[in-house]
Amino acid sequence: MVEGVNQAVAAFVDVEIILYGDESKIKEYLTATERVTVVHTDEKINSDDEPAKAIRRKKNASMVLAARAVKNGEAQAVLSAGNTGALLAAGLFVVGRIKGIERPGLLSTLPTTDGKGFDMLDLGANAENTAKHLHQYGILGSFYAENVRGIKKPRVGLLNNGTEDLLEM
Repeated sequence: MVEGVNQAVAAFVDVEIILYGDESKIKEYLTATERVTVVHTDEKINSDDEPAKAIRRKKNASMVLAARAVKNGEAQAVLSAGNTGALLAAGLFVVGRIKGIERPGLLSTLPTTDGKGFDMLDLGANAENTAKHLHQYGILGSFYAENVRGIKKPRVGLLNNGTEDLLEM
């Protein structure tokens, strides 16, 4: 993660980064000092922690502090290599939901041979979705593709590993 920060600061002059974690361990690898703030915390959420409980109990965990920074407008995004369930729980319990969206979904832009890539949303983070949730993921993915990636009239498809009842519109 810290090497990625070093590279991002070198490549993008308009980015500022806040790192949360053990300051001494972070600074051991951090070469970029401009536009990087380190917030020390000893508390962290482990991969075997139950997500919702960890978010509620570990108030000074790096993931909780980062989510709180987004909630307070101090940061625009959170990147994490930690417990995925806890990251989703932090989104729900700390940052909050987007009006009209019942649950968060993970999005990744996957590479393609033409270099354009394509966005995949939810990526299995939620194993039990309703047709309504899938519709909401389509809205989120379309919004992201259009407003972040600049794709006019993005096409939305459904790749599914289960069955849902038909959504009445």
